[in-house]
Amino acid sequence: MFSQAGQDESNDTQRARSRYVASTQQLLVLGVVLAALVPASTVVDLKVVRPGEVPVSDSQVAVPSAAEVPAEPVDAHLEEISLTAPLAQGRASGRGVTGRLTGEARRAASAGDAVTVTSLPQPVNGFGTVGLTWAPGAVVPEEAVAADVRTLVDGTWSDWQALDVHIDDHAPDPTSAEASGARPGTMEAIVGEVEQVQARLRLTGAEVPADLRLAVITPGETSSTRSESPEIETGADDAPEQAEEAESAESTEEGEATLSAAAYTPKPSIYSRRQWGADESVREAGPPDYHEVRGGFVHHTVNTNSYTRDQVPGIIRSIYTFHVQSRGWRDIGYNFLVDKFGRIWEGRFGGVDRPVVGAHTSGYNSYSFGASAIGNFDDVAPPSALVNAFGTLFAWKLSLHGVRGNKGSTRIGDRTFAHAIMGHRDAGSTACPGRYLYAQLSTIRSQAGSKQAGWAARELQSQISGRGYPDLVARRASDKRIVVIRTDGNARFGTPRATNLAGGSSATLMNAGDWDRDGDGDILIRHTDGTIRLYRGNGTETFATGVIIGRNFESLAVIDVVSDITGDGWPDLLGKHPTGEIRVWPGHGTGALRPSYRMRSAVNGSTQVIGAGRFYADDGSPEAIFKVSDKLLVFRTNGPGGLTTSSDPGIDTSAFDFILATKDLRGASTGGDLLLRRRSDGMWFAYEHNQSGGWDRKSRMGVMRGYDQFG
Repeated sequence: MFSQAGQDESNDTQRARSRYVASTQQLLVLGVVLAALVPASTVVDLKVVRPGEVPVSDSQVAVPSAAEVPAEPVDAHLEEISLTAPLAQGRASGRGVTGRLTGEARRAASAGDAVTVTSLPQPVNGFGTVGLTWAPGAVVPEEAVAADVRTLVDGTWSDWQALDVHIDDHAPDPTSAEASGARPGTMEAIVGEVEQVQARLRLTGAEVPADLRLAVITPGETSSTRSESPEIETGADDAPEQAEEAESAESTEEGEATLSAAAYTPKPSIYSRRQWGADESVREAGPPDYHEVRGGFVHHTVNTNSYTRDQVPGIIRSIYTFHVQSRGWRDIGYNFLVDKFGRIWEGRFGGVDRPVVGAHTSGYNSYSFGASAIGNFDDVAPPSALVNAFGTLFAWKLSLHGVRGNKGSTRIGDRTFAHAIMGHRDAGSTACPGRYLYAQLSTIRSQAGSKQAGWAARELQSQISGRGYPDLVARRASDKRIVVIRTDGNARFGTPRATNLAGGSSATLMNAGDWDRDGDGDILIRHTDGTIRLYRGNGTETFATGVIIGRNFESLAVIDVVSDITGDGWPDLLGKHPTGEIRVWPGHGTGALRPSYRMRSAVNGSTQVIGAGRFYADDGSPEAIFKVSDKLLVFRTNGPGGLTTSSDPGIDTSAFDFILATKDLRGASTGGDLLLRRRSDGMWFAYEHNQSGGWDRKSRMGVMRGYDQFG
């Protein structure tokens, strides 16, 4: 709740407060002077803080292993009080309309061109959240408006405290469909357990907007609760075990090499939407929008820091209700919320590991994600548990998209920021996320960088034989036997070695690297019956019986293993759907392929996809190569954010009938090379790539005839 006028203050403090109130009253008369001196983003707090002191939000609390959550969806209670008359029937916009006050509001005497509209006191029956909104299209310049709220507890009114009014900052992207139906207004203010609330809108040189409403929200009643651990968490069935080292191979006593489980950044434990009681019928029913993640923004929800663990689900429900039902957004604006106890909560619907477009940082939502700290960190310092949770969350979320948590200069949308992790104030005229949390951004960046693993899982793995250098797999045309063709570390072929696999029904043969992350190379085969089967290797060119991991792939001839494009530690498949869409099928080791999703609407004319691993070294996302007519297009990816820009490496493929990508032929731990076979004589050429966009050399590897499939 807001701070009350205390009775145990010292005389000095009381005199200081009296002087402050008197000066504030004088400034209110001037109106425009007040607007200039007290930004709308500032929360007025009369507590005394001596120079050098930083007030701290409660004690430092360890993250609990379980939370008390509602057993079923809960409807928050929304009461909207009309302070000015709604628009006339048939009028869709408030542009040019001056609001006429209702009986629930009063207008202060004007001073010059300043005017104040104040609501009558409204009851709050529960843990309250409030905000003001007005008609879309109303001309209310941001520099001409301020808003305040005060609360009644035990018969005593608090001082007026500022509501956050940044009309164009906390919102959907301006040109989005979501923005077209949104109502302008303040951000939500969490007032807590109070008896009554009163809000006012102060304008200087602007008309009172039509359809001005005060929203008073309480979280709703929970019929029953239960203690639960986070529903979204890393477990034995979710991701492979972490490697102790990031190297792609380690030597054995016999001088051979086995693949080590590739390093990846684990997902933190996250409480789901179900666990905060989200009523999914409240949000817009259509599918979420997805785009890219180039960075992340830190926010705070503003106002009360006096909440308990058990009140957090209700606070999130109230924010959800205000964003959707009062502001007119399609869902809660934030992608994640973090409470002062260090617990992470899922925000906007669409999947925590997907680049869901939110409504948190207007103009940058399509290229970032937003996480909001629950509390007001312009008043108090954030607990270490909260700061640590931000570091862990940003480390994981950015890693999915190949972005270093401690990265410096970063392009997000149409602007270059100083860091990949920024405060909301860096993108607009707002105090968010509060001065004390903003001061912790360097710590969050440092933690996010140090908590990220390397990009080893994103490297292309091509070892089958366990010799430390890439191998090819091929189907012998004469008897359909699958063979392994070793390379020698000098871009030359060794002697082909027959395996125990017969490939008579093979439609697409794929070198899967260490698909199941057990340390040995594996093979995937798309069979003519539409199944994809995993053949687990043991490092000796011997493979186990095939396990079906996918079905109904008869029509997907353009498909390949693309290393770990989704960032969860498992290699994935990328292919061209019959609709023309380029889709990813996330791998899950020996388990079934996860549901696919779109990576790009199309790559027109593509006849082959080639998994390339990290072809470039300037980020952590893998690349994918498409053959289009007689040229190759190297597409960068944004991890789950899909295929982005493409470039032509300048290789004319008209003379070649097979094209593959492998891990570096000379044993480097990063990067990959291209292998092409000339149709006329079966000669293979290696185009050795240097990860900077160029080619170190073009080498003749040798002639390989008598094979009709390669992987």
